[in-house]
Amino acid sequence: MVPLRLYRHLIPQLAAAARSPSCAPRPISRLPALAMAAYGTGACADSKLLFRQLFEKESSTYTYLLADVGDPEKPAVLIDPVDRTVDRDLNLIKELGLKLIYAMNTHVHADHVTGTGLIKTKLPGAKSVISKASGAKADHSVEHGDKIYFGKLFLEVRATPGHTAGCVTYVTGDSPDQPSPRMAFTGDALIIRACGRTDFQRNSYWPQIFTLPKDTLLYPAHDYKGFTVTTVEEEVAYNARLSKDKETFKTIMENLNLSCPKMIDVAVPANMVCGFQDPPSKAYSAAAPYYAHGYQDVQGYIPVVEGRPVRMRRLPCCGLGMGWFLFIIGFFFAAIPWYVGAFVLICVRVHDYREKPGYVACTIAASLAAIAMLLGATKGAEVW
Repeated sequence: MVPLRLYRHLIPQLAAAARSPSCAPRPISRLPALAMAAYGTGACADSKLLFRQLFEKESSTYTYLLADVGDPEKPAVLIDPVDRTVDRDLNLIKELGLKLIYAMNTHVHADHVTGTGLIKTKLPGAKSVISKASGAKADHSVEHGDKIYFGKLFLEVRATPGHTAGCVTYVTGDSPDQPSPRMAFTGDALIIRACGRTDFQRNSYWPQIFTLPKDTLLYPAHDYKGFTVTTVEEEVAYNARLSKDKETFKTIMENLNLSCPKMIDVAVPANMVCGFQDPPSKAYSAAAPYYAHGYQDVQGYIPVVEGRPVRMRRLPCCGLGMGWFLFIIGFFFAAIPWYVGAFVLICVRVHDYREKPGYVACTIAASLAAIAMLLGATKGAEVW
């Protein structure tokens, strides 16, 4: 046990050392200090701006809610909403007493269905926004240099094609009455320490992002490593792709060998109409095509995935699909595959609508097999 008098002896020496300039903590460097300060969702200190960063785990998508709470009506915008989390987002908006005026997309997503269509059915006053260059249908088609106002705050549109031809970045204003530091919502044009794939169009255009002030906070549409926010200064220094020269960047992107997004066949056609889920109307011909989950096609439009036609992914098991494969082999393996198919239909989310008929057949066959076994067992008991 240390004697009390020893503490009394040490305390004055420690206090003097703390006051000494030679013992003051040395700054590491400006860049790491910025990095440490920026990684959080409440970085903007402007009292007029309410800001929330939301996450959808299946597609690792960030949705951003911004509102001018200095305005009596508290107008708000929602950037890159996802269909699976629309109820969550709208509940939050209701709890915060906000009025959603715009549901915005940074581009036509290929890995999830946008929530703008569902939002418009639940909040008819909300308007959808996407870039004109995307070719997608929306209430408002924006171009480079446009400003989107919500209350006294606004977002500036900057064209950042590359991941898709219609990619845009939404940037908060630069006037004194706007949030500081500035914030940029980059979509897939820039993700933390990387960028979205460019193999569909083979180009990128990040100068519109890197010419922003160094302390600008960058918020991507996706993250797969647990990051939430970065800065222009960090990405200029550390981005493994965008910090390279054009030829090196091109070589990196051409050798990624990425597989096609799982949701591409459903997501792109749906997102080309901003996720509208309207029922068929009399204005449309009975022969007008409809996509899976009720997403309506744009008449005269051939679905294109960021520069090339959409091709339906070949189903497994020689094109039959897993559901029909289980149904067929169930006749040879004592109906066990049927029960497996029934379990998949009931307990697992089937993303490809073409697989469902096979799983439904398995479920029906499993039910009939169970009834047959039950009747057989009952009859056997009566005979015995």
